[in-house]
Amino acid sequence: MSDTMNKKYLIIILLIPLIMSAVYGHGVDVTADTMVIADETNGQLAKDIADSNGMNISVYKFTSQADVEHILEHSVNNTNKRILMIAYQDSGNEFLKKHSEVSDRVIVVDDVNNDTIEDGLNKIMNAPTQNEESQSSFAVPLFIGLIIGILIGAPIGVLLMKRKNKE
Repeated sequence: MSDTMNKKYLIIILLIPLIMSAVYGHGVDVTADTMVIADETNGQLAKDIADSNGMNISVYKFTSQADVEHILEHSVNNTNKRILMIAYQDSGNEFLKKHSEVSDRVIVVDDVNNDTIEDGLNKIMNAPTQNEESQSSFAVPLFIGLIIGILIGAPIGVLLMKRKNKE
């Protein structure tokens, strides 16, 4: 195999991670769209209150402020994301100062007790979402994947066919 052919393969192989990292740079949100951000001290209390009121809501016990900030960033682009914060309130309040457009979907409870948690749960369950956006959020990653597949697959296929024809 010639040196130029080896260089082409090397360039293609090196470009794949670069393209993938650009598309998936922010990460994938694997949390529920309706959720409670809690910590070790109040997570079980929030879950008990939600269950006793018949609310289907996920309670996540976070251990770092960075993880909380990452999840909050997902609420900017995901209009179905509704978050009640009963922990890491400073992060939540700072986030809301920067992103007031999500103030109806991100609720921070500063004085945490049974009544304020229940009130926050009711507010977050009734927060407006945009269901039509969830359908388009499937199409965008699909088209990005197709474009990446074509951009990577076509040149590799051409190179393999050329190589096969030379043999």
